[in-house]
Formats: sequence, C-alpha cells, structure tokens
Amino acid sequence: MTTREPLARILLQDGPVVLGGSVDDEAVASNGNVTVVADLELTNLHDLQSLAGRGGRGAEVILALYLQDDIRFLRRLHGGFAVAVWDRGRGELTVAVDRFGVKRLYYLSDASRTTFASRASALRLGPVAPSVSVRTVFHYLNFGFVPAPMSAFSGVTRLAPGHVLRVRGGHVTTEGYSDVEYPEQRINRSKSAASMVRFVEQGVSRALQGRPMKEVGAFLSGGTDSSTVVGLMSRLTGESVNAFSIGFNEPRYDELDYARLAATHFGAHHHTKIITADEALEALPRVVEAYDEPFGNDSAIGTYFCTRLARDCGVDLLLAGDGGDEIFGGNERYTSDRVFQLYQYVPGIVRRQLLEPVLRVIPPKVKIIDRAQRYVRRANIPNPRRFFSYEFFFVEEAQRLLAPALLQSLDLDEPYALTERHYQRARATSELNRLLYLDLKLAIGDNDLVKVTQAAELAGVQVRFPLLDPPLVNFTGLLPAHYKVRGFQKRYLFKRAFSDLLPPAIVAKRKHGFGVPTSTWIKSHRGFRELTRDTLGSTAAKARGYFRSGALEHLLDSHDAESSPYYGTILWRVLMLELWQLRHGDRAVAA
Repeated sequence: MTTREPLARILLQDGPVVLGGSVDDEAVASNGNVTVVADLELTNLHDLQSLAGRGGRGAEVILALYLQDDIRFLRRLHGGFAVAVWDRGRGELTVAVDRFGVKRLYYLSDASRTTFASRASALRLGPVAPSVSVRTVFHYLNFGFVPAPMSAFSGVTRLAPGHVLRVRGGHVTTEGYSDVEYPEQRINRSKSAASMVRFVEQGVSRALQGRPMKEVGAFLSGGTDSSTVVGLMSRLTGESVNAFSIGFNEPRYDELDYARLAATHFGAHHHTKIITADEALEALPRVVEAYDEPFGNDSAIGTYFCTRLARDCGVDLLLAGDGGDEIFGGNERYTSDRVFQLYQYVPGIVRRQLLEPVLRVIPPKVKIIDRAQRYVRRANIPNPRRFFSYEFFFVEEAQRLLAPALLQSLDLDEPYALTERHYQRARATSELNRLLYLDLKLAIGDNDLVKVTQAAELAGVQVRFPLLDPPLVNFTGLLPAHYKVRGFQKRYLFKRAFSDLLPPAIVAKRKHGFGVPTSTWIKSHRGFRELTRDTLGSTAAKARGYFRSGALEHLLDSHDAESSPYYGTILWRVLMLELWQLRHGDRAVAA
C-alpha cells in the first residue's frame, strides 16, 4: 500500500502474506502475531490513544484497538484512513477504508493471491497486467469520474467507502461496516440550530488538533461552506487564519469578490492567485499524472493551484468545506427536483385523463407548450432517473456517438442502474434524504474527495474535511428533511444556525460552484484549442474504437457554434480520457 509511488518502500513478509507500506515508519506496527499497515489522516487520534490506553504512532494505536475490539474499532476512526491488518493466528487479512472515501484502496484477486494498493495503477505492475475496462470508460464518459466499486482496469476493484475486505483461506469477501442513515426525528428548530453549530465547531476543532496555526489554512471559495470553516477556525483559535483562493480573468468563473468579502469579515490572511490559461495548460500534464484513473472534473486544475499556493506560503494542511451541500441540503438540483415533484400532487385522474392527453396532441410550436410537454415528461420519470436525466449525455447520444462495436458490448442502462442501487440502499424515508445519500456516494465519495486529495498530494499538502466529521453527519441524518430544504429554500436550518457568523451577502448568494473556464479555453485559447483538436483527432485516439467516425469532430463544431459551456464540458471529459489513456492506460498495456 502506498501513496505516490506504485512500488512499496516497506515490505513485511509473513508466510503467505507480504504487506507494503509508505516510506513513513509510522505506517507500520506489529506485535509478532498481528501486523498493521496504515495510511492515516485521522482527526481524533488523541481520543483513540486514550481508548487504546497508549500514546504513540498511528499504526501502533490501530494495532492496540484491533486487539481490543477486532474490526469493530473501524467505527471509532474519524477522518481519512486506509488500513490493512494481517492476523497471523487467524490466517486472515483485513483491509478497510474510511466511510466517505477520503482514502482509497483497490484490489485484484485470482485463484492464488489477492493484491491491493492505494492506487489502481499500482496493480498494473502485478503478475498479470490488467487492461483498460471499456465498461468503465462508458461510465466515466457519463459520470465524469469512475464510480465505485469499479476501477479503470479490468479485474481491479475499488473497495467502496465504509467497506472492509477480508481474505482467509483463499476466500475473499467484502462487507459494509458503516453507512450514513436518516432516522428523521421531531426536533425543536432552535435546539437543532444550536446543536448544528456545536457539531460543526467540533468537526473544525478536531481537524485542527495537533497542528500550529501557522502551518494550517483553509480553502476559501466565497461559498457558505468554506466561509463557515474559515469563520469557525478564527473563532476557535482567536488567530488570523490563512485562507487561499484562486480566480480567473474570465468573469463568469471568478468569485474572488465573495472570497475577499469573507476574508475581510473574518480578518483572515488572504492569499489569492489568478490562474491564466497558459499556466493551466503548462500544469495539465502534472494533473493528468496525478489522477491515475480518468477524471473529468476540471476544477482539479483550480484545486491544484490553490494547494500549491498554500504550500508556497508554508502551509501543509488545508481544511476544506466539501460535504456541506450534501448534508445540509445546499445544491440547486434539490430544489430543481422539487419543482418536478410538485406535479405528482396534481390528482392522478387530472394528470392522466386531461393534462397529458391534451399536451400530447398539441404541436410544440408555442414555447410555453413545448416547456409544458418537457416538464410533464421529466416529472413522470421516477427518481433517481429523473435526478440524472440531464447528466448522462453518452447514454442519450450513444447511438449517434459511440462506435458500433463498443455499443454491442455495453448495457446502456447501467449508469442509471448504478444510481438506483445507491438510491434503494439509502436508509431514508424522504425523497430528499435519498438524493443527499446519492450525492454523498457519487458527488463526494467518487468525485470531490478524489479531486481534492489527489491535487493536494501533487502539491505536497494534506487536506482534512471537517464537514464530514462522523458525529456531524450522523446528526444531520436525524434532522427532518424540511430542515434542509424548506419549500424552495436550500440550507434552511444551516442559514439560521450560522446567520451570526457569516456575512449576509454570502448567506444570500446563489451557489456558483468551483468552475474552471476550460470550455472557454478550448474554444478561444490557441494552446488549449490545438491540444484538444490534435489529441482527439490523433491516430491513437481514433484507434481506441470508442467513438463513431466524425463524432468528435461534430462535438468540436457544436462547441464552436454554442455560446454556452455545455459542449465544452463534454469535450473536456473526452480530452481528459484520451490524455489519461496516453499517460496511464497505454502503460498498463505495455506492462
């Protein structure tokens, strides 16, 4: 198990088991019968040391906890972790990752061995080099990332967040040990708001433990979550906080004004950087190298520059606000979906025997009729398909864009089926909480966390996520759904809980997201335009057999003709796939 290097620096062999760890001695502990290898970014290590009855290194504490409580100790760990425990007496290997996906582990099993690593690309160096999975490529094109438990390589599986892998006597099993639940309770609003503040403060406080403030900072986008983290850091420490923001020359993507407003409000040391297209283009090969599975979220570029700025300022630990939208109810798509839910309140007989028959026969020449027809069609799609109905471009356009040979090997319904499995697995009664659960699994566990952690690792910075502190997330599961989204108001309780902390303009602002102007650069910046057209038009790209002849040229022409970033986002996803193939996928084949 390793972080950056695909080969282990520490190897411990005990009979049939070889465990590898990072170069840090703190990663390994053993008592002769049980050996632990751990990659830890824990926020409650001091509490765990008390529970274990000993101080010392992280791996030593994990060993003591395992001896006390078997794998039940996993529920006590807060923060990011990936651990492997070899119990020689039982002849059992146990491998586990944290409940949200801050850390990752991949494994490859055959009749004779199970190999695991923290990077999927490490497993391509095994005795059988895995090939790129075309099934995963199809999922990536639709999601923009690789969803668990898949990986980019055939035969390699990602251990899903909150899961444990056991290997004993040649048998391999996986099971969940922790998951988010939503046992909504009737709770007083004022008391709930006070409790929310207390739990968020505790999450921030735990994330700061053991680190001098001069070495710590926070991302500051100017949104509610990052601003709350900065504000609570300032309140808890009584010091001026290091805050880091990036901006762009393209006004549509720049939110530095809000970041400056928050920094001034909290008296933070505000470090900013404007990223130019030339700088982004120069950094792109390093970003592609850092993500050893295809990754199409262009905000990875902004995250990398933000973490590099922090490192250059002497900060090696950043606190991030990821997860807030998904536990407090802050995404625009939650209120958008509520618009479609309203249609189901119309009596069924009126919908089926009056509205829908009439709308079916009226030609959609009038704009309002066309909008009504589209509204009814989408409102009649059950969730989670409705929630993702505008996102899976390569499902909807598969016949037009994908190569016939590839189409024959695919189940076009599979991306929707994956979302449905999460949706049905959610221990929730309300529609909203099922959607929040979906986003915790996909938007957070498979997308945002890997974006932030890999970019930070590339820059040499650690990141902690106080809004994913387990007690806080468990508390939000108790809240009634209407405390999160009330009518069409997002973050209903959160805004009341933190109204005395945040500037009013930030509480009221519309969610912007951490966008990067890659769509504009692909269209108008010479370097990005040439890179996109040369890469996607290359012989190597065409030989992969993913797309029909002329399909990518059609996307490029559509982007040139559009003023919106719609096709640019799709092109970026395809470009990052081909750059990943050249850097990582083709190396797997060569190995």
